Amino acid sequence: MMLWLGWVTAMMLALMLGALGAAKARRDRWRADLASAYAARNDAAVTQLAARFGPDEELLWRRLLTARSAAEEGALEEARSRRDLEDVLAALQDAVLVVDGEGRLRFLNASALRLFDLRIEDVLGANLVEALPSFGLDSAMRAALRNGQSSEHEMQLYSPRLREVFLRVAPVFSGAGARTGAVAIVQDLTELRRLERVRRDFVSNASHELRTPIATVRALAETLQSADGDPNASERFLPPLISEAERLSRLVSDLLDLARAEDAPTSPFSAVSLRLIAANAVARLNDKAERREITVEWNENGPNPIIEGDAAALEQVAFNLLDNALSYTPSGGKVTLEVGTEDDSAYLKVADNGIGIPADDLPRVFERFYRVDKARSRAEGGTGLGLAIVKHIVETHGGHVEVDSTVAPPLNGTASTTNALVSSGTRFMVHLPLSADQEN
Repeated sequence: MMLWLGWVTAMMLALMLGALGAAKARRDRWRADLASAYAARNDAAVTQLAARFGPDEELLWRRLLTARSAAEEGALEEARSRRDLEDVLAALQDAVLVVDGEGRLRFLNASALRLFDLRIEDVLGANLVEALPSFGLDSAMRAALRNGQSSEHEMQLYSPRLREVFLRVAPVFSGAGARTGAVAIVQDLTELRRLERVRRDFVSNASHELRTPIATVRALAETLQSADGDPNASERFLPPLISEAERLSRLVSDLLDLARAEDAPTSPFSAVSLRLIAANAVARLNDKAERREITVEWNENGPNPIIEGDAAALEQVAFNLLDNALSYTPSGGKVTLEVGTEDDSAYLKVADNGIGIPADDLPRVFERFYRVDKARSRAEGGTGLGLAIVKHIVETHGGHVEVDSTVAPPLNGTASTTNALVSSGTRFMVHLPLSADQEN
């Protein structure tokens, strides 16, 4: 009896151990399936498998899934915010650079790459002073890293070309308050400073040019006022008074024309006949050519290029060039005016056999108030603005103007004025885009 009871107990124990082993194997398999489902981000399977282990473990896994979702959503939001910030920085016109706590470049926007003529793959991760050879910029960034203070500087960058910039530098802090880097915003002021210098020079030159005729007019008027007993005073002083008043009027008129030329056009361009423009300029200056005994050669039946533009402004171009040619060509000389087409552009050419322009002065003839021969220019009534007006109008119309010249040789005992005229002179060539209708 005792033997049989022992055998039964052993069998039951064996069965229990086998059942426990099978249950453990099954739970191990479930845990492996649970881990695989979690890794595969199959939340529904994770929840279903976790329920097999009881409500407590199911609740634990549900919390784990919620925490993972929250972490992933936070990471996605952070990535979106970072991308949005990088998009904003990339769109800025000012250059933006970011360095880490060791002074290594971690970010540059497109404007920074253009300003310093860099490729991002060549400099990202490099020390700032090695990537951008500007000790002023490196010094400002390191000061921000060291002191944790913002600063502003106006400086010059010498590489890859000379630029005037305004630099703002600020430290970057982590959420815990530790300094993790620095950011610099570099604003290119080169063009702004150039325009400021141009404006100052223009105001100075205009003031100087206006001062002389105004002072002369005043002096002549005061002299006339005090010369009541002089019967010849009017005859002596009125002609120069009128001449100076006319000069002042021309200067003011040219200043207004230049201001209009530098402004963007307020109305759309229309089809314009370049031959008609040239003909109008010739007609306006016929009297001056006859007074100076200068021949104007102009083929009224020649080509008729059509361009898109402002007829009044373009006539000002032809008038100024023809007027200059007549002013600086001696009596008996010749001025040639020609219009035509060349390749895909129209051209207006004004040539004379006058005194010519020295080679050193040619690059500056389109500057405002620049005169090759100041005394003769004033005597001829020139303001020094005519060619500047021409250049601005032509460039507004998408064209360009060229000049070349040969200076008249000095006359000697054997040389004649005619020979001198033949071997000298100035040629202006204006190129303008043809109208689309004419191109087709």
